[in-house]
Amino acid sequence: MANYYSLVPHIPSSIFPYVGIIAIVIGLLLAFFGDTIWKYLMSLMGALLGASLGFAFAFHYGLIVTLLVAFLGAVIGGFLFYYIAEAGIALFLAYFAFILTLYAFGQKTSGLSTFNHNFGIDEVIAAIVALAVFIVSILYFKDLVAIFTSLAGGILVDYGLTSFHLGIIATAVAIVVFILGMIYQFVRLNRKKPVSKAAVNQQPAVRQ
Repeated sequence: MANYYSLVPHIPSSIFPYVGIIAIVIGLLLAFFGDTIWKYLMSLMGALLGASLGFAFAFHYGLIVTLLVAFLGAVIGGFLFYYIAEAGIALFLAYFAFILTLYAFGQKTSGLSTFNHNFGIDEVIAAIVALAVFIVSILYFKDLVAIFTSLAGGILVDYGLTSFHLGIIATAVAIVVFILGMIYQFVRLNRKKPVSKAAVNQQPAVRQ
């Protein structure tokens, strides 16, 4: 996968190994503990986005006002991304499914422009598929998080190891990290699932 990393902005060779180590550490955390830390990462992304928007809107009103608005934007963005992350990601997946379904029917669409036209049978089917994807994403959201964070962790580990010129070994290690991380997260998720009352009642009573 090393050839694909040419798309990443150029990083000076003097600090590239350090970036690789950071990528490996973050990748391992995502792969094995993604179900725990993903909300905090989303909150951080929301805070950065909110701060950037606040800075852009208040830039012409002086330094103090700009900093205050940027701070307020960071707080609001971090709060929103933390508490509505599940719905937001599910909506994104549903929208992506909607577009892919339209492409499968041979329609060339830019996405939102679809809603400027009358709905036909293709759009109705695409909307049904999108609704189904949204519902499934909400019901099995934690499982999806385990899969995607393990995959993202594996990619980061591969990227980090590539900085040490390990070649195919980096990809092999990344695949192992992805598989083990996903298994570990699923095991942890199963342990966290509450035991139903019926299962508890079926357990034999302990004799005094």
